[in-house]
Amino acid sequence: STRVRECLAAGDPKGAQAVLGRPFEIEGRVIQGDKRGRVIGFPTANLRLGQYLRPATGVYAVKVAIGDGKEWRDGVANLGNRPTFAGQDVLLETFLFDFAGDLYGRRLRVRLVDYLRPEKKFDGIEELKAQIAADTARARQILSAA
Repeated sequence: STRVRECLAAGDPKGAQAVLGRPFEIEGRVIQGDKRGRVIGFPTANLRLGQYLRPATGVYAVKVAIGDGKEWRDGVANLGNRPTFAGQDVLLETFLFDFAGDLYGRRLRVRLVDYLRPEKKFDGIEELKAQIAADTARARQILSAA
């Protein structure tokens, strides 16, 4: 378990998976957020971390199961406190690719597949949108090869 914690703290979900024999997952119910993602074109499903071990803050390529876990969807997630907006609490904000629907109150399982970059503060919404688009493209590429 020490090695798993070290890998996750270092932003190495692949290393954690090698030790665990399965991907590291965060599970929880989708909560209401500030709805900024929806406004900028990247709606997110937000989970509180609760008692979960906190992996490195930053952006991850993820696989997401909704509800019973029979169907997994690709996505990109930010784990952190949203410094561009002076967020205080740590959330896992996940954008599911090619998904439209209401997830509030639904249970999600989010697998951390690969670490893309550390969390950072952006100078404005346009810079943030451009970076999310780049993160999304990179996550799609990683997940299509997985």
